[in-house]
Amino acid sequence: MDEKLMEPLKYYEEQGKEEHLENIKAHLDSLVTESGVDLEANRATVAKWKEEQATIKDLSRVLAKFKAFRTLLIIALLAGIGAVIGGIYTFGDDILTGVILLVAGLAVGIVSLMVVIKKVNPVIRDTDKVLQEHKATAAALEKEGWEQLSALNALFTDEDVYRLVEKTLPDFAFEKSFTKEQERLFAEKYDFVDINDDESSMLNTLSGKYAGNPFVYIRRKIHQMGTHTYHGSLVIHWTEVYRDSDGNVQTREHTQTLHASVTKPKPYYRAETHLLYGNQAAPDLSFSRTFSHIERKSDKSIERKVKSGEHKLQRQAARALKHGGSFQEMANSEFDVLFGANDRDNEVQFRFMYTPLGQRNTVALLRDDQNYGDDFSFVKQKRFNAIYSEHAQGFKMNVFAGEYRHFDYEVVRSRFINLNVAFFHSLFFDFAPFFSVPAYLDEPCASLESDKDVEECYRTNFPYYEHEVLANALGEKSFAHPETRTDAILKTKALSKDNGFDTVAVTAYSYATADRIDFVPVRGGDDNIHNVPVPWIEYLPIEKTTHVQIAGGDVTIGDESACYHGMNISVM
Repeated sequence: MDEKLMEPLKYYEEQGKEEHLENIKAHLDSLVTESGVDLEANRATVAKWKEEQATIKDLSRVLAKFKAFRTLLIIALLAGIGAVIGGIYTFGDDILTGVILLVAGLAVGIVSLMVVIKKVNPVIRDTDKVLQEHKATAAALEKEGWEQLSALNALFTDEDVYRLVEKTLPDFAFEKSFTKEQERLFAEKYDFVDINDDESSMLNTLSGKYAGNPFVYIRRKIHQMGTHTYHGSLVIHWTEVYRDSDGNVQTREHTQTLHASVTKPKPYYRAETHLLYGNQAAPDLSFSRTFSHIERKSDKSIERKVKSGEHKLQRQAARALKHGGSFQEMANSEFDVLFGANDRDNEVQFRFMYTPLGQRNTVALLRDDQNYGDDFSFVKQKRFNAIYSEHAQGFKMNVFAGEYRHFDYEVVRSRFINLNVAFFHSLFFDFAPFFSVPAYLDEPCASLESDKDVEECYRTNFPYYEHEVLANALGEKSFAHPETRTDAILKTKALSKDNGFDTVAVTAYSYATADRIDFVPVRGGDDNIHNVPVPWIEYLPIEKTTHVQIAGGDVTIGDESACYHGMNISVM
């Protein structure tokens, strides 16, 4: 058990975030020392580059003004030419006006043309020449900056972000990908609830262990059929015959726009990120809770919510007692109401998890308005746990080395610090609901050795999670049907395993579209029924299956390939 996490929010605010920041800075400083780069030389180069950029900006502004001035002069020249032509045509009717237009047009045209040729064009030409010289100098300085930092940039790796978390919180151990071993552990030892279905595809994963227990972040693309309302209109005209106040027969014209709408099926797509965590604490307990952003409410509003919730809990406990249920309200009604796990099915194990310390930690987490507060839903099904948090939907679970690199060391430093700080912050508060419960901090209490023959477990080299991640990394266009007009959901089916390769069928499910028109009867002001046309789009399901090979290491096969998570996918 990591004792410093016994009060996770207090640890993060008073120690954790600063400790991690220092680890980030220390690691970057060690890379700078190892690389041997001359930071002062780089700063001098960047300072010159910034001077050149300032000059380029000033020259560009001057150049833009003169080009705008030239445009006005050209307009004046064209106006002068127009005046001359107008004067010539006017001579026959009005000689004086014709002469005035001719003289004025010639004067404006000649002056405009001379100013453009003699003054403006030379300034534009000379300014542009100087501008290009400064751009060339800036490009040379930028190249020099890249060369100065090349040794440092080469030392960054895709693993830096994970190794730094492991240094701050040593109980974390990250994997490059979701492995067959983790898949086995989840299935055999942690009551894994696989959320795989035909309506979703895995976009990304981040996996590892915390305190010996496996976890995996999953980001899925989800397809859902919904509806869309289409609108149409029709303009109608009619003549009305009536008698005026004098009894005379009159007519008047009417125009009316009729409107109609139809609602039709339409596919929608969204991405969702979940943290899945296996832990053997309270192995017979299941419950769920949904976020309600308690942290956004005032103290008085929370107090009213707790009082109102107390009565509901008492009524629920009374019903459970009457009908043989197990639910009992907690003594700490603030925790019981705010956490809201009212569907719990094992009161003994729920209280084993949520000790007084666990309750205090959880309430503090929910009411915390300095970080994310109550933005997470939590589902526990025996030993399987799932967290859905709002902040994790933007979690950058893979930070690649290329995202740190730059020719300006100050930019490198800023990127390295900010990306790693943001990663730790998001990760910590996804795990904070687990950290808040002391029982979750323990090592696994049962053996994690496989109960099955290894070959039986490992029918493929990689789990379907990674098959789908690799397929999505290669891109939907590599798999989608040629007539696809929507996003695609990529699903995989393992066909064979051989010599480190998985042969996999990737099926892309998507839609073609067809333009349709419905005619909706609408009564108009003329008391007639009119068919209003409403154009709409019909989505027609289509699919296409492509075979690929997936391998570990640096192996690539075929023309279409991608490398991700330390593996490769190639279209066969």
